[in-house]
This record gives sequence, structure tokens and C-alpha cells, in this order.
Amino acid sequence: MERHQPAGVGRLIEIFLTSLTTLPMPWRTAPLGLCLSGGVDSSALAIAATKALESAPEAFPQGVRAFHARHGLRGSESSGDAASVRELCGRLGLALTEVDAIVPHGPGLEARARAARYEAIRLAAGPATLLATAHHRDDQTETVLLRLLRGAGPVGLRGIHPLRADGVWRPFLSVPRTSLAAMCEECGWTPRQDSSNLDTAFARNALRHEFIPALEQEHPGISDELAALGDAAQRLEPYIERALTRLSESVHLTVDDRGFSCDLSHLDDPATDPELELLLDRVWTKFGRRPWAGQQRARLLSDAASGSTGRRAGGQGELAIWGSRKLRIERT
Repeated sequence: MERHQPAGVGRLIEIFLTSLTTLPMPWRTAPLGLCLSGGVDSSALAIAATKALESAPEAFPQGVRAFHARHGLRGSESSGDAASVRELCGRLGLALTEVDAIVPHGPGLEARARAARYEAIRLAAGPATLLATAHHRDDQTETVLLRLLRGAGPVGLRGIHPLRADGVWRPFLSVPRTSLAAMCEECGWTPRQDSSNLDTAFARNALRHEFIPALEQEHPGISDELAALGDAAQRLEPYIERALTRLSESVHLTVDDRGFSCDLSHLDDPATDPELELLLDRVWTKFGRRPWAGQQRARLLSDAASGSTGRRAGGQGELAIWGSRKLRIERT
């Protein structure tokens, strides 16, 4: 590993340290754990964090260490990833903890692997450790576009959060993937390439390798605009949260194991109320269900707000029951 800092590396270190200073306490002074896969992005994260520690050790009062989760899904390729992470951490002088993250069976391999990875690393690191991942600007673009294509509203368009409530931190969300790749190259490190990232059967890979490049060719700059949309939605989050909290209290929203209930008596036109739409989207999503389609939901809310009594099946097997301008949604 080269001892000097090539052009561009200093800027990434600055971004890393600046992002750290914006974190709330106690995360700002917590032990820092780096989630490393062996790929370009996480390799750049390891290099930047190590150089930041060298230049500003006071910013890391409880030190920095690395974590690598082994899924074992790709045979010798997975073993090669682990060996690469070991070599990089050895060169950088980073303490490394390797953990097994067994992926349970079921649909959505990427989501299951991600959940298993976070769970295993969090268990090894402890609840008070700040866990840094190498999510970047391109990841933000892909996430916002995926959610747009799935019909997400303003809340869903927030994309990837810089800091999750459980202490997962993304310091490079403003940095394009090309800058992270350039950092590895400038520092003389050759990262691993995950062959599964080329499989366009996965929706995100199809966007990354086919759809977004085609969009960029037709509309240059669209990637940055999509990422900026996610940033704007995040800035609106505190206002949206306050509005939804007030509305939740106003409609006496109650949630239990089987479903949820609300009182529409004080709303002028529930079928066209945008805040109510966001609130119901959130509750449906909490139960792992897809919100009812727009026309179906509007008809349901109109019927419930009319004062009539009735029931109707809809969505993914839910039952809606209403009367006296009160609405109940139950899973069946």
C-alpha cells in the first residue's frame, strides 16, 4: 500500500471526517466498525477510514476495526472475498473480525442476505458500535429509482439514510462510485469483483447495467437528479413525521397484531387527503403488505367516510370493515 496520499484521496478523507462530525451523540464518539465485503466500495471505505484515523486520531476515541460477513453462497468466490479482506486489513493495520451470516430460505435473496449480514455483524460488534458501510451516490440513485418504479410516495423516496436508527452509517452517500474506484487504484489496491453483481435477473443490477445507462444517454445528469430527489425527500422527513404524528392522533389510529383501525369523522375528504394516504401506506407496509391500489383505496375511504356500514376484501387478502365513519383493516 502506498504511503503517500494521491490526488482525490484527501478529499474523500475530508468527506469521511466531515460526515462523522455531523452524527449525533453518542454515535460520534462510539467505537467504529467497518463493514467490508472485499469489493471496490468497501475497500475504499477501509482505506479512507484508516487514513482518517492516521490524520485525526482524536476523532476516533474508541478506535476502528473491520468486520466481514461470510454468506458462503458463492463457493470459492466467497472464500476469495474473505482472503482479500484479510490481506487489505493486514496492509492497513485494521483488526478484523469474520462472522458467519447464514441466509435463511425464502424469496428475495438480496434482502435476506443483507438482513443476515447486518444481524451477524451487529451481534459481533455490540449494540454501541457505529457500523459504517460504503453506500454511495450511485446506490442512492438506484434506490430512489427502484422505489419510484414500485410506486413509492414521498416517504419511500427518501432513499438510503445517512444514519439509521440502529447505528448503521453511510458517510459516502454524496460520492460517486467512480471516485471510490479511483481511490483504490490510486492507492495500489485491486479489489474483488462479485460476479453476482453482473446478474441482471436482480432488479438493482438491471437498473445499474442497463436501465440507468440508457437513461443517462438520453437525459445526461438524470442519475444526479434522482439522487437529489432522495436528498430532498430526506430534508422533508421531519416535517412529514410531525404531520403524520398529528394526523395519527387526530384519527385515533390504533394498531394491533391483526390490523389497524382509525376514525375518519374529523376529515373533510379522506379519499383525497395526501397525509392520510402517507399514514395508511406506512401502516400497511409495517405489516409487510402492499397498500391498496389508488382507486380501490379511494372507493373504500369514500364508503367508510359516508357513514354507511359494510365490509370488503381487497389488497393482499385483507378485510376492510367500516361503520359510523370508522374503518378497520384486518389481515385474513
